[in-house]
Amino acid sequence: MVSAMTARCSHRLRQGAAAVELAVCLPVMVLLTLGTLEATDLVFLRQRLVTAAFEAARTATAPGQTSTAAIAAGTSTLTLRGVTGGSVTISPTVTTATATGTEVRATVTAPFPANCYMEPFLLGATVGDVTVSVTMIRQ
Repeated sequence: MVSAMTARCSHRLRQGAAAVELAVCLPVMVLLTLGTLEATDLVFLRQRLVTAAFEAARTATAPGQTSTAAIAAGTSTLTLRGVTGGSVTISPTVTTATATGTEVRATVTAPFPANCYMEPFLLGATVGDVTVSVTMIRQ
């Protein structure tokens, strides 16, 4: 009879230990999962900006193109990729008279918090704007 009571008591203690382990581990696991999702949002935004910067630089370095056309190409790519609040700059200003061999840099910037799929809670305050640049040589 004593051994049956001991077994029941031991079973209750194991259930209590499992509840404590869950209470300690669950918040950490949720934080890691949500942090991973937020980090992938950042990586995905950066990739969309690189694509827009590449398109802007490619347009700016093509023969007969100007900075205005390159900015329009980059802005169009941002819109197609669903980026809000983004801006495109070309340096130096490209005209039809810009010499062949000139290095042209396309820089694209967009706010991270405005382009997340969920409200950022870990990286939103620290990241702010994401900026990427692509440099190509004018043809």
